[in-house]
Parts: sequence; structure tokens; C-alpha cells
Amino acid sequence: MTRRVALITGASGGVGSALARAFAADGWTLALHCGAREARARRLAAELRRAGGKAEVFRADFRDLRRAQALVERVTSKLGRLDLLVNNAASMADYRDFLELSPAAWEEAFRVNVTAVFLLSREAFKAMKRRGGGRIINISSIAAKYGGSPKSLHHGASKAAVEAITAGLARFGAPHKILVNAIRLGVIDTDIHRRLKRDMKSRVRLIPLKRMGRPEEVARMAVFLAGPGGSFITGQVLPVTGGE
Repeated sequence: MTRRVALITGASGGVGSALARAFAADGWTLALHCGAREARARRLAAELRRAGGKAEVFRADFRDLRRAQALVERVTSKLGRLDLLVNNAASMADYRDFLELSPAAWEEAFRVNVTAVFLLSREAFKAMKRRGGGRIINISSIAAKYGGSPKSLHHGASKAAVEAITAGLARFGAPHKILVNAIRLGVIDTDIHRRLKRDMKSRVRLIPLKRMGRPEEVARMAVFLAGPGGSFITGQVLPVTGGE
């Protein structure tokens, strides 16, 4: 049986590694994209191979848009096909109050979170159209709904753009059996909160379920959308937010 091929961007992070493990368990061949954390991605690939999976690592810094655009071609050249793109990679690009945010930080957030997502999706769209279909899953954020905090306004704005891209690509992809959806993440328990020194106790109190989500809960939604259960779902933003 020919294995389906999935490209997961930002696979070395907390959500990305959970996505990789879940798709490997579901029988997919994985193209694991990483930026600076290549060693972590290679350890993850080795872990998946030991468990019987197939995974290859592809490094690309999405601040260089030429590298983002070339990634799909690199994956299809090495693995032969592309059935699924999961746009998970993102940049917070300077977590500070919007009154002090530099234009460069704003531009980096949009370069990585929006323009790279568009270019990757466009190249994946072309490959999937030639093959007669495929799926694209964009990872969004609850910040797109509320606009983020004063320190993450740029992140929220960029993720709102991702949701708009999702809606457009879904409409354009439907005639070609290319299904495009987004998963809107709530507060997920990853190390980014510790790195940014956020006050998570007060933030968690705002969540109806009164806890952070787990990366595995995001991954289960993605596997569902990519599988038979998602065969009549496109153009949707599905929340994994604990009720927010």
C-alpha cells in the first residue's frame, strides 16, 4: 500500500511534535520541517522510525520566503507525492506591548505566519491539483478571535489572516477535491508560555474548562480532518479552545 505523505511545518515544537507522532501512528509518511531546532527534529524523526514509521527532516528558515516556497518541491522530489500540508510553524516575533512594537517585528510575524503559509499552500495546491486532491490544515489561534493581548496583537492579526486564507483556498480548492480547514488553538500547554514568562494562572481562569489544552488534543483533531471523518468538511475553523 502506498503511504500518504504529510508535510508538517514547525514539527520540532510542542504542538508540531504531537502532530508528527499522531500522524505517524496513523500510518503517514512524514516530512518534518524545522527551522533553528534541527537537532530536536532529527531526534523526533529517529523516534518515529524506531516505532516503525517513516520520517524525513527538511530544514528551512521561513523568514527567507524563497526557502518557504521551495519546500514543497523538495518534499515531493524526495518522497514522491504530497497528500497533506499542515501549516503549523509560526513566529511570535517580539512579545511586547503594541505601543512599543517595532515595524520589523510586525513584518516578521506576517512574513512567517501569513506570507510563508500562503506560499506553501499555493505550492501544495498545485501538487495536489495534479494528483486529483489533497488536504491543507492551517493552525490558527484564539488570538484571531479576540485580537490577542496587548503583547500579542501582531500574532492575532496574522492568525486572522491565516483564517481568511483558509476560507479562500477552501472555495478555490473544492472543485479539485482539495479540502482546506483551520484549527483554532486555545491556550495549549507548551513551553512557549514559560519562555515568554506569561502569567498563566490568570489566563487559565478565563477558559470555561479551567485548564490548558494538551498538544495531543490538537493532533487528534488534525488526524480527524485528514482522514475519512473529514471528507465532507472544508472552509471551516474548528476550535480546540476549551470553550472559548
